[in-house]
Amino acid sequence: MSEYKKMREYSHEEFVNLVMSLNEEELLELSSKYGGYPVLFRMALDEKINHIPFIQTGSAIIIRNEKGEILLQERTDRNKWGLPGGCQDLGEDLRVTAVREAYEETGIKLDPNKIELIDTLSGESRKNSYPNGDIVYNNTSLYLADITDVDVSSLKGDSETKRLKFFNPNEVPENLMDEDLIKSYKSYILRKE
Repeated sequence: MSEYKKMREYSHEEFVNLVMSLNEEELLELSSKYGGYPVLFRMALDEKINHIPFIQTGSAIIIRNEKGEILLQERTDRNKWGLPGGCQDLGEDLRVTAVREAYEETGIKLDPNKIELIDTLSGESRKNSYPNGDIVYNNTSLYLADITDVDVSSLKGDSETKRLKFFNPNEVPENLMDEDLIKSYKSYILRKE
């Protein structure tokens, strides 16, 4: 695959022509560079309709330490805290999505066979608006991974991550993006007790 410009350096027509010229493998490779397949798809929509609500499928993950605290990510694009997670790539198992996003956003390597499904959330609570004006409704599979001996100061996230911090689930920051996911996790914990 040849080198590509930054996404915002293309005119809309140039970007659509680029996308139309690629095969499935090349689209997946390009989408990994530009924020995932759903982002690539949204950017290729006609400019007249590119801000209509769109359905995205993805995963989020609760990474829990031995103290029962959960890892949250302060995002660079919104200055809000949220769980590691993101969009599913074409053909990707949602467990793989969860561990891939966890690694990209925290540096923590997890095994997709050792995470547990907590719930799948969808609907109005999963509506999200991006800084560029795109509106999406996320269908999110929420997973749990237990970890030990992690020094949060050694974790390194990607460009979406401002900082990482463990929180007691009952003492999360007020500027939280994923309130519904945290609520689902708390319900899960109560069911397990």
